[in-house]
Amino acid sequence: MKLLRSLVVVCLLVGLFVAPAAAWEFPEIDLGGATVYLWCWYDIGMSELIAEAEELFNCKIELPLVSWEGQTDTYMSRLLAGDSEYDIWYVSHSSAIPIMRDGAFYPMDEVLPPEYFERLDPHVQAMINAVKLDEHIYAFLTMHSAMNDMTFWVWNKTLFEREGLPDLEEAYYNGEWTWELATEIAIKATRDTDGDGIVDQYGFSEVYAWPFVLAHGGTVVKQNPDTGRWEFAMNDEPALQALQQIYEWNHVHGVAQGDWNQTPFREGKRAFANMPAWMLWALPNEMDDEYGILPPPKGPNNDDYSTSTDLINMFYIPANSADPLAMAAIVDFLMGDPEDYWYNVIENQIVGQAPDRVSAEVMEDAI
Repeated sequence: MKLLRSLVVVCLLVGLFVAPAAAWEFPEIDLGGATVYLWCWYDIGMSELIAEAEELFNCKIELPLVSWEGQTDTYMSRLLAGDSEYDIWYVSHSSAIPIMRDGAFYPMDEVLPPEYFERLDPHVQAMINAVKLDEHIYAFLTMHSAMNDMTFWVWNKTLFEREGLPDLEEAYYNGEWTWELATEIAIKATRDTDGDGIVDQYGFSEVYAWPFVLAHGGTVVKQNPDTGRWEFAMNDEPALQALQQIYEWNHVHGVAQGDWNQTPFREGKRAFANMPAWMLWALPNEMDDEYGILPPPKGPNNDDYSTSTDLINMFYIPANSADPLAMAAIVDFLMGDPEDYWYNVIENQIVGQAPDRVSAEVMEDAI
């Protein structure tokens, strides 16, 4: 989202002119053999680091799984039952925000000093600030970057060459990667390829509406600068234009057909797919065709390319924590030195996901 990207830029600029914050360290912590439960919706691995943390903090660390859809219910149930005293929760902001106002999380700015947050990578600081409530900090570290849930457009280079479609790398560099060009290509790509009278190749699979609206500068709500009140914003022009474009692709031009998982793209039957970055990890093993990565095409409201993120995944400590400082220390140890965040998280993701130099540049520009 543009707000998040702006926060990142501001933090980066501030970092150029402000001297490093004074070092702050956790005190020695001994949990006396307590069992700590670090919840997430996938297996985080880190077996060696987990073993080191168990020895360092004198505890046992278990890694129970929560379903993606069940984050809110599971965490609140544990909190209300009093079972979360030694919990650490990894939560998407879409699940965190509904229960944040209800007091589900411990305010970490009451546990950790300002110096702790000032030492974090600017990207992490931006993510923390994006989910603050009433100026309190609840989310404090992450295993991901904002790029993890940024929606990129992936194009099938093999299909483009076969169909005689234009080079999108050239269009991207020339600022010509637009809705109009995407529509033109999708129309040409949509056809019956085997002569049975049934269209089996399309421009798109499902186009995700929410990321597309965000990338065009739209949003669901906006704050009125005069009253401070939050107002519905999906009837503003940027949002309406984006939704209208998706409608035309689906129902006027008939160039979009497929599923949320973009399965037909993986099968080589779609020119484009829009994918959150986490999907890109498996793509080299899921399709034989060559592909490239681009930002969403520019619409009439875009002066430049814009790549949105619609999820922020962060660590939280439950409000009834028996030792929030110790839980924070465990997470801090597992996440490593903040100075290594760019290399360990962002650069590692770009190197692991980008199939070529242009794709890597696109991803780095996005973050």
